[in-house]
Formats: sequence, C-alpha cells, structure tokens
Amino acid sequence: MIEQATETQTPEVTEPAVTERHEQLRELASQSWNLELVISGAALYATLSLPELLDSALNYYRYNLMLNNDYFHDILPIQVIGLSKGACYVLFAAFLVNFIMRAFWVGLVGLLAVYPDGIKYDQIYNLSQYAQKEYARRMGRLSDYAIRLDQRCNVIFALAFMLTITLLGVAFLYCILVVSVTLIQWLLSPTAYATFERIATPILLGFFVVYMIMMLVMNLPKFRDNPRLAPASFKLTQASSLMFLGLYRPAVYILFTFYSQIPKAILQRRLLTFTLFFTGVLIVSMVIEITQHSGAVSAFDGRSFITFRDPGRTADANSFDNLRPASELIKKASIQSDVIREPYIRLFIAYPKMLDAELNKRFIEPTWSDTLTKEEKRKERASWYLQTFAKYFQVAMNDSVYQQPEYLFTQRPDNDQRGLTTVLPAENLPVGKNVLKLTVPDSASKPKMYYQIPFWYIPEK
Repeated sequence: MIEQATETQTPEVTEPAVTERHEQLRELASQSWNLELVISGAALYATLSLPELLDSALNYYRYNLMLNNDYFHDILPIQVIGLSKGACYVLFAAFLVNFIMRAFWVGLVGLLAVYPDGIKYDQIYNLSQYAQKEYARRMGRLSDYAIRLDQRCNVIFALAFMLTITLLGVAFLYCILVVSVTLIQWLLSPTAYATFERIATPILLGFFVVYMIMMLVMNLPKFRDNPRLAPASFKLTQASSLMFLGLYRPAVYILFTFYSQIPKAILQRRLLTFTLFFTGVLIVSMVIEITQHSGAVSAFDGRSFITFRDPGRTADANSFDNLRPASELIKKASIQSDVIREPYIRLFIAYPKMLDAELNKRFIEPTWSDTLTKEEKRKERASWYLQTFAKYFQVAMNDSVYQQPEYLFTQRPDNDQRGLTTVLPAENLPVGKNVLKLTVPDSASKPKMYYQIPFWYIPEK
C-alpha cells in the first residue's frame, strides 16, 4: 500500500516542478537577446584577437619545442594554424551576422512598442492598391517578421557555437597528439625514436583508416537499422566522442535539434552550402599560411617579376634589428641594420631547439674529470659548447670566410630569445651591397647554405 501511494503521488509532485522549470526557461529565452548581444560582441573581439595569438604560439613552438623539420613537426602545425585561423574568420562572420541581425531585431521590437499595429498597408499613400495588396501578401505583418528574425538569430547563434565547440575539440585532440609525440621523442634516444616512428606510424594510420571504413559501413541503413548490429553501430559512433574531450554532448544537442526540426532536403542543402563555404575558407587560409612560412610568393600576388625564393637577393625585415618588431622572434640570424655604417657587424644567430638534434649527430661531448668542481665543469662545458658552434657555423662575407669567430651566449632583452652573438669587423668591406652567409656542414661534410643576409655598407665619413 505504501509503495502504491508513493507511485501515485510521484507525478503530482514532479510534474509541476518540471512545468515550472520549462516556464522559467521560456521566460529566460525571451529575455536572452541582451545577453546574446554581449556574447556576440565578446566573441567578435576574441575571434579577431585569436589569429595573432595562434601566430605567437606557432613561433614559440617552432623555436622552443620543435625537434625535427619533417612533415609532422614542421608542415602539419603550420597547416593546423592556417585551418584554425580560417575557422576564426568563419566564426567572426557568423557572430557578426548574428550581431547585426539581433541589433536590427531590437530596433523592430522597439518600433512595435511604439506602433503595436505594425504596418498598415492600406494607409500607405504613395502606393497603388495593387502594390499595397502585393506588399501585404509578400511581407506580412511586422510582428511576424520580427518573430522570424528572432528565430533566425537564435539558429545562427547556436550554429556558431556548435562550430566553436567542434573546433575546440579538434584543437584539443591535436595538442594532446603533438605533446605526446614530443614527450616520446624527448624520452627516447634518436635511434629508438626513429624505430618507434617507423613502427607506430603505419599502425596508427592503418587503425585510423580501418576505423573510418567501419564508420562508413556501419552507418549504412541496412547495418544501422539491423536490430543485431544497431548496438555495435551506435558504440562505434560514440567512440568518436572521445575526440571532443567532453565537448561532444553540447554539440550533439544543437546538431540533433537541427536534424529533428528542419526538413531533410532543406537541411542537406544548407549543410552542403555551409560545408563548401567553410572548406573553401579553410583551404585558402591554409595555403596562405604555408606560403608565408615557406617564403614563396603568394598565389594572390600578381607581380610577375617578384620572387622570395632567393634569400641572397631578398631584404627580409626579420633579419635586421632596426626593421623587425621588438617582440618578433628571429628566424635564423640577424644583424643590427639593413644599412651598416659602423666599422663592425653585430651578428645574432638564433638557437632553436631543433638545432640540438643536428649538433648531437656531429659532436660528442667529452667525458669531464670527476676532480673538477661544479663551477670548473660548467666553465669547461660552456667553452666546449662555444667551440662546437664555431666549428658548426661557418661565417662568410661575400667570398671571404671568417676564421671561427668568437661567440657568446645571449638572451635578447626585447623578446627573451636565446642564441649566439659575435661581432665581425667591417672596415675592409666594399661600399654598397654585401651578403653575409652562414653555412653548415651537410651529411657529406660539405658546406650547405644555412642563411643569407644581404645588406648595404655605407661607412660614416
């Protein structure tokens, strides 16, 4: 009897509470437009600021963390940054459209507050009766248009956030992948990592291909709707939710709402249009990003006789302290100015993390005596490191080679970048254009061009 009473009373207790929460949600939704404007404004500012932060993150990674210049460590991060920046532009456009439409909707609501009847087509004096009826048929009431506009604003706002959530999930997954591979490479020796990479890469690639094929096959109607295979198909689909790291469910709430409310034909047409537009923006952004980092001329530059392929004939602002922004990292090397007037050249050579791998291949650190104190051992190691750099980098001015210039470890005060500094005499340089060349030994112990800095020498008189 007690159990029956409890079962009978449960709907009477919970139903009003559920109804009250739904009413509160409807009331909140009716008042959410002001918060939506604030969020859209903040999102516009964030999406415009994010590309600059992404560039800074990429530069930091390439200088301090990148251990190799293969596709995975070098080109793939540039592609991901390009895709992320393209996504930022798409998000900016979505939030901007929502912001403008919502602001216009606020104006319509204010207008309806002043004129509750909206448009009276039969009282528009400068229209014929036919035009009045045609406008009334095509445009309808002002209140109906305001409601439709409000609904479209809500849809665009939700779509922008679904895209944001998806991109965040992909970005988190990629960050975890890069960090994991970097940690493995740090922990293993170069030989062990090469073996690991040779074995793990085809295994992971094969697993990904098999998983994608299974996803496509199991989502076919004859497998997806099969009562025995439906649980397996569902679990296989749910496995992809791990990629979003907790952001999968919010995106699915929005996506399934669209699927269940919008007719299939209309939804497919809209998704196709949005996908083509979004993919086009991402590809263009990625191509531009790769072009900038490779030093090639942009495909959108119509100047037929300009090329950035020859560094010996290109004045790169990054190579000169007087032209480069203070916070920008030096790519490989720099001197104090594009026009040298002093009788010396102050050369800074950047020391990226990737350089460690090259030095470890060619030089073996001596075994230091245990009788040395920590301070003495530190001095000996510092001296040996500087001698190593002097042997690795060969500095030439035009066709003359400097005999192992003396280096000092340096941390620049403008951007905290670490590297090597040396001072080269310039009294005997010819007046006019000169080229400073940095070469390193290649696999056959022959000099290979590392970097070139063309400049002008105009001594003070």
